[in-house]
Parts: sequence; structure tokens; C-alpha cells
Amino acid sequence: MSLKLDGASRRAFAAAAGSRLFILLVGFVTAAAIGLGDPPWTLIFPRHAAPFEGILGWLFDPWGHWDGVWLIKIAVAGYAESDGSTAFFPLYPLLLRYVGVLFGGNLLLTGLAISVACYGGAMVLLYRLVRDQYDARTAALTVTLISFVPTSLFFQAVYTESLFLLLSLACFIWARKGSWKLAGLAALLATLTRSTGVLLIVPMAVCYYEQRDWNWRRTDQHVVNLLLVPLGLLMWMTYLSLAFGRPLLFAAAQEEWRRSFAAPTVAVGRALAAAVLGAAQLLSRQNLTLYWPVPKPSSAFGMAEHNLVSLAFFLLAAGLLYYGYQRLPPSDWSYFLAAAAYPLFFPAAPMPLLSYPRFLLTIFPAFTVLALVLRDRPRARRLTLAVFVIGLILLTAKFAHFSWVA
Repeated sequence: MSLKLDGASRRAFAAAAGSRLFILLVGFVTAAAIGLGDPPWTLIFPRHAAPFEGILGWLFDPWGHWDGVWLIKIAVAGYAESDGSTAFFPLYPLLLRYVGVLFGGNLLLTGLAISVACYGGAMVLLYRLVRDQYDARTAALTVTLISFVPTSLFFQAVYTESLFLLLSLACFIWARKGSWKLAGLAALLATLTRSTGVLLIVPMAVCYYEQRDWNWRRTDQHVVNLLLVPLGLLMWMTYLSLAFGRPLLFAAAQEEWRRSFAAPTVAVGRALAAAVLGAAQLLSRQNLTLYWPVPKPSSAFGMAEHNLVSLAFFLLAAGLLYYGYQRLPPSDWSYFLAAAAYPLFFPAAPMPLLSYPRFLLTIFPAFTVLALVLRDRPRARRLTLAVFVIGLILLTAKFAHFSWVA
């Protein structure tokens, strides 16, 4: 899978690099104009999560917010049983701790470097994957769309999105080449990054038996490498068992975000209700009468907006999943289905689709399908990119100000 720098690839990588500079500028302008905002909790480590002041603070400090606080805290002080930190899987904090030596212990810069480097690698792999399946034009558009989707700011923050996407794409590429040990290793590392890494066993299994014409009798010793995927989860559970005596502590920690197990239909029903009542809340233009239960009145509008946006992203994902059924390779479509459905089993209160727009960010087949939809529709393509850029500006500004985004 060689990479030839032709016009399409240059456009793709220019869009990828340009989006990172654009987001950095938006965060800088926001921090300089209105400030970084006050952290919503007291667990932040100012020495590590916000190490700069003045111009450097405006430039870099916005990218250590929210999950970045948790990841940096874990890298510095390790895990604790009762604070919810075990919801964050260990690979990214480990990278922060040990790669941080190269940055003089500045974990914010370390996280930025890790995220941006992984993002760059992921865009190269994504372009190759889509180009080989379709064509260079579709590949370039896929890279452009994922680079400017409003939630793409997380590829630049001290978050796990870039690392997880890079490992997921590496797993797909090696699985298609039949390099099963490497595919299994990438999936294992992805599982040590985020719990959704275990879902990579689905496209791996599909690729494996596709290459054997779906003949079960042709199963050979390479199938063992598929077990590397759950091995990553088993390793994390073993650590939690040895450290705290609770192998499923990572699941229990989700209660910190008020998540609970439910059927996907329940999550969708709650999301629809939350969106309708959220619209009523916004149209009422007041927060004295609450249409949806919220922890405090001041968050009524914010939660209403989040529930509406999350439902919009869910409906978009459902539409793309339907459109892509006969247009994506079976491995890509099955992964799209599994990864899009997984969060529906764990709705949160009072935001049933909590973080759903961000979870979709690493489901790369969704952006391939969107590229296929828009490729020959120039007006729709321009309108979509314009909406993406506007949304990206708004979400980046909110994130830089330490307001909840996703």
C-alpha cells in the first residue's frame, strides 16, 4: 500500500494539516479574548494540566481540558478506586508518563505531541485504506470530512481519539493484508486505549473468513490472533483485580457519569424524549420551569443543546449506516454497526446520548460513507463543509473556555 503524492493526496494532507492550525488558532483567540474559564472541579493539577501563562497559556492550555485533566492526573498520580479514574484505560496515560521524559515532564505538551502525531499517522492510513477500496478522490474527501467535522478538535486535545483511531486503522490494514499477528497486536493496544477496542474483533473475524471464502473448514492457526483483542481487556481487568480486588471496576466507574446498562431501544427512546423536551426548554427562553431534569438550573440550556445535537448525530449515523450497507466492505460496515450501537447500551442521565458525537469521531467508515454521498454532489459538499467549519469553531471555542462539549 504505497503512498504516491499526487494532487488528491496533497489536498487531503493539506486539509488535515490546515485543520489543526485552524483549530489551534480558534483556541488561541478564544483564550486570549474571553479567558480559559474556571475548572468545574478541584481535581485539576495546574502544574501539569495548565502549565503555561500568558501567550503560551492561551496557545497550549486549552488542550488539557476535561478528559485531559483525568489523563494527566492518572499519568502523574496513578489510579484510585473511588474517583472514577479507572473508567480511563491505561495506554494513553502510560504514554504520557514515559514519553513525557522527552518533554521535560511537561505532560500537556506531551499529550499534544502524542495526539497530533497519532492524528497525522491516522490520516495517512485512512487515505490509503479508502483509496485502495475506492479511489483517490473519495479518500481525499474522507480525510477532509473527518478533519473538519465539529468534534475533530478532540484529535488535537489530550484525549484518546487520535491514538485509538490510528490503532484501529492499523488493525484494519493489517487484517486486509492477512498479517494477523500485527492486526491482533494493534487491536490489543486499541483495547488498552478504550473499551470499544474489543469491537475490532468483529471486522477482524469478517476479514479472516472473507479471505477464506466463508469456508469454516479453512480455519487455521492464524485465527488464534483474534484472541489478542479480548486479551487487552483481560490485561486491564487483571490489573484492576490485583490493585483493587475489583476486575470490573472500569465498568462501575461509569456511574461517575451516571451511565447504566439498558437496551438500545431504551436509550433511543430516552434520547428522543430528551431532544423534544430540550427543544421546548430552548424555545421557552427561561430556566425557571425545567422541561428535563438537570442537576442545576444554570445547566438547563446546555443540556438541552447537547441532547438535540446528540440526537442529530445519532440520526446522521443511522442514515449513513443504512446508505453504506451495500457500499462498504462487510468488515467496515459491521464495525460501523457495532461501534455506533455500543454506546446505546450505556445511556446516561440526564443526557441519554452523552458524548455520542465524540464517539462517532473514531468510526471512520461513517466518514467514508459520507464522502461517497457527497463526492458527486458539489453543492451538498460545500454546504456540509461550511456547516462543519462553523460547528468546529463553536465547539472549539467552548472547549477552550472549559465549557462542556462532548
